[in-house]
Formats: sequence, C-alpha cells, structure tokens
Amino acid sequence: MGRLFWKFFFSFWLTLLAAAISTGSFVWLKHATDDDPLSREERLIDFRGIPYVQVAADIGRSQGVNALASFLKQTQQDGLIPLLAVNIDNEDLLGRPIDMSALSQARQLLAKGKDRIIDQVRLDGENWLLYAPLAEPEKAPGPLFKKSWVLKHLPLLLIISSAVIASLLFSALLAWYFTRPISSLKRAFQSVADGNLDTRVGAGMKNRRDELAELGQNFDFMTSQISSLVNGQRQLLHDVSHELRSPLARMQAAIGIAQQQPEKVTTTLSRLEKEAQRMSELVGELLLLSRMETGVIQNQPTEIDIHLLLDEIIADARFEAEAKSVQIRYQHNGPANLHGQQELLHRAIENVLRNAIKFSDAGGHISVIAGLAGSSNKHFEITIEDEGPGVNDTDLDKLFRPFFRGDPQRRDGIGLGLTIAQRAVAAHGGQIEAENRPEGGLRLCIKLPL
Repeated sequence: MGRLFWKFFFSFWLTLLAAAISTGSFVWLKHATDDDPLSREERLIDFRGIPYVQVAADIGRSQGVNALASFLKQTQQDGLIPLLAVNIDNEDLLGRPIDMSALSQARQLLAKGKDRIIDQVRLDGENWLLYAPLAEPEKAPGPLFKKSWVLKHLPLLLIISSAVIASLLFSALLAWYFTRPISSLKRAFQSVADGNLDTRVGAGMKNRRDELAELGQNFDFMTSQISSLVNGQRQLLHDVSHELRSPLARMQAAIGIAQQQPEKVTTTLSRLEKEAQRMSELVGELLLLSRMETGVIQNQPTEIDIHLLLDEIIADARFEAEAKSVQIRYQHNGPANLHGQQELLHRAIENVLRNAIKFSDAGGHISVIAGLAGSSNKHFEITIEDEGPGVNDTDLDKLFRPFFRGDPQRRDGIGLGLTIAQRAVAAHGGQIEAENRPEGGLRLCIKLPL
C-alpha cells in the first residue's frame, strides 16, 4: 500500500484518540462539578465532627461500650459538637432523641464508603453508627452547574460533539494537505494548456514523500518530454525547410538558365532530375522517420535470422564499397534469431554501414562483428568500426539528431540515416551507441534484445 494509506490510517486514529481524550475530560469535569454525593437539597450531617467521630470509634474499639458512652457524655457536657451512636434499632447509646432524616443521610454516606465522615463500630455483638448531626439543617452548596437535561445526557452529547469537532478538524487538515498540491497541479495543467511548456511543480512538492509528490514528478517528466518533442518538431520543421530550400533554389536557377540558354536544356533537365531525386529521397526519409516516431509501421513482426539478414546487407554494402576501394571484414559467432520487423532492422543496419563507407577513405577497412553479448546470451550485439575521421567528442550525442552532419564540408547526405537507425533500433527495445576509436575512426554498437 502507498504512503497515502498510512496517512489516512494515522489521521483516523488520531481523530479517535482526540475524541476519546476530550470525552473523558468533559466527563471528568462533569463529575468533578456535580453536587454532593447525596444529591440532596439539605445537608444534615456536620462534617466538622469528623475528628470526634474518628476518636469515638477508636475509643469504642479499644475500651468498649462504657468508655464510648462516657466520651459521648463528656463531649455533650463540654458543649462540643454532639456525637450520636445509634444501633440497628435506631436507638441512641445515651437515649437521646434521633432525627431520622439525619440518620438516614448518615447511613447513605456509610453505604457510599464515606467512612471518614461516618464510622461504625461493633461492641458487645451490636453495631453502632457514629455520626455528628447538624443542630439546624443547612443548604448544601449547589453544584457548579445546575442539574438539567443537558447534564443528565452530558456523556452522550460529549461523545457526539467531540467526535464531530475532531472529525471536522482532521478533515480540514487532510483537505488542506491534499488540495494544496492538487490545486498546484491544476494551475500547472492550465499553464501547459496555455502553451507554457516550461511549467514545473516539483519545486513546490520537494518536502512531500507520497504519491502526490510522485504525481508531480511524473507531471514534470511529462512536460519536459512534451517540451522536448515540440522543440524537436520545431527544429525538424526548420531543418526540413532549410533542406528543401536549397534544391528548390537550384531548380529555379536551372529553369532560369534553360529559359535564357535553350542550348543547355539537356544539361538543365539532368540537373532538375537530380534535384527532384534528392527531394524525393528526403521526403521518403522524413515519411519513414515520422511513421517510426508515431508507431505506424506497416510490416508485422516476424522471426528474423539475424545472420542471414547481415549476410544480405554486407553483400550489398561490399558492392558499393568496391567503388571506393574499401574492404569490409565480417565475422560472427553463431546463429541467432530475434522477433521484430525485418525491413526496419535492415534499414537501420544498412544506414550505419553505408555511413561508415561514406566516411572511409580509399583503401580503408570497415570491421563488422556480430554475436551474442555477455554470458546471459539475452542480447545480440553488432559493432561496426571504420577508419574515417570520426567526429568531435562534443558531437557524439548529436549524431542521431535529424539533419546533423559531423563534417560540415560534406553535403552529400541528407542527415537522416543515423536518426532512422536509432529510431528503428529503439522500436525493437534496443539501443545504439557511438564512440571514437583511439586509433581513429568511429565505432557504432547496436544492441538488440533476443
């Protein structure tokens, strides 16, 4: 699962934790501010008698019922807070009158565990309840909040309100967290739609580590690729216009000469035919390049015997090379088959080999080595080396660009041969690389997956 899942997961549990903490806090506050334990309007027990109750209980437990009775008489005679000791039959130890309401309240306090306020001792097999009644009942201090329907249903209301508040808070945070990069992407898409292909969003998401950041990176890659393709198309259009301008200019000049000098019509027609042939080749090369870039190839993939294909290409190339006294040396290390489009591979290898012949001097040699590459035998490699002038190291990465010519003095080519070769190899999942040989000349290596 992605990082967004864990962010949703932790946000959900943080919401529950916040709701639980807030609910517990409000419930505690409700109990802390509630009224006295008896929930009564009047208080009938004198809490000031707590020390006397404790002393009387200790005397009764240690010295017996007579000592307890003497202590009760003494407190009454001294005008201290009066204490009562009442048995289960509601009789006072000293026979004094008893307020039943106060006695009932004392027993309730004892049942609630308020043994510091009320105490009970067992003497001679009988339980005696010790407490200090108020001479006059007084109003108990009211609760901090008046008892109402709201307080009665406070736990349920707190749970609901806490959950809603926590959910709203974290929902707002999540919405802000996710809509901010989405808004940035929305503006970026609009900018690209307006023609600004230099728009990038990666800088604004550099601190994120989730799928949205990856989406931003993919957007930047997409825009860079689109920008590269558009710029390439613009450059290609410029180069095509330049390449077509020269033969058209020469054709116009030849027509002008034919009109002014009728005796040169034959020569002029020959020149026009040459220029028309050149333009036809250029349009054919451009059409093939366009089809490969758009993936529109007429031939269906077939099983190809690569060495049989190389034998055919080299046989044709040797016929062309003999005219320049150039020798082609060919060696391979065994049969190999691959799945692809034979016409495209034929065109790619032939273009590379013809380019080597073109730049080789008379008496030069061209080496073609073909065979399986590496120990895994998953790739087939074709290396073509010539003894020509090579190219500048800074121009090696430009060799496969349309209309690039390594030697500006030579204008006998269109400049699309290696571009078509590179596109054809890439269409088969392979790659083509170029490098200068230390001893001089150029080495091109074609790697094709089997």
